[in-house]
Amino acid sequence: MEEQLRKLYRSINDQGRRRIRARQPEIDRCLRSPRPDSRRGLTLLGRLPAHVSRNIEFTLQQLAAVAPEQYYYPSPDLHITVMDLLAARDGLRLSAKQLARYRAAVGKIVATTPPIHWRLQGMIVSPGAVLVTGDYGPELAELRSRLRSELPALHLPVAERYPTISGHVTVALFTHPISAPDRFLAAIKENAATNYGHFTMHALDLVVHDWYNRQVESCVRLPFAGDGR
Repeated sequence: MEEQLRKLYRSINDQGRRRIRARQPEIDRCLRSPRPDSRRGLTLLGRLPAHVSRNIEFTLQQLAAVAPEQYYYPSPDLHITVMDLLAARDGLRLSAKQLARYRAAVGKIVATTPPIHWRLQGMIVSPGAVLVTGDYGPELAELRSRLRSELPALHLPVAERYPTISGHVTVALFTHPISAPDRFLAAIKENAATNYGHFTMHALDLVVHDWYNRQVESCVRLPFAGDGR
């Protein structure tokens, strides 16, 4: 799995660097709109411990000094998407009964999964975002596999944006053309091996939220096996 992750992150970074050098980044038009984001999704996500968020924020300050016009995630919004159960889209509405069924089913799966160990190290750029890359224990792959097979068997749809093996944190999005692409890419490269921290995830949050995790309408904490936190 580790080598697969390395190949995935290299591929993403190569694509992103090409697009930025060509001055053709993917611009997030919704962030530039004065209208609030109306897209909603159901996501299973993991929170970052304070020391990891602080380390990421320090790097984001460096990037913002080079490209202040871009969108940088505030610390409270930083997270690892474990799985988009229902990818965010306009018009998504879950009844209280539907949400309760997801909570019960996902909670049972998480409760029989051991805590997940993480190492966040390195920064890359995609065509539309800046990512901090992560390695994780085998528990995450097993959890994702079970969610993808067991939820549909309970007539609970799973509609991911795309199935992924990634374990990254999206830390910035492009809202404008990058005014100094060479300096920006140099700052990313400078942090290509930055160690943001090791930690163990003892619980996950099942949330109904917007695309950027700024508006959380519903949140329930689901502990892993053997953890009472």
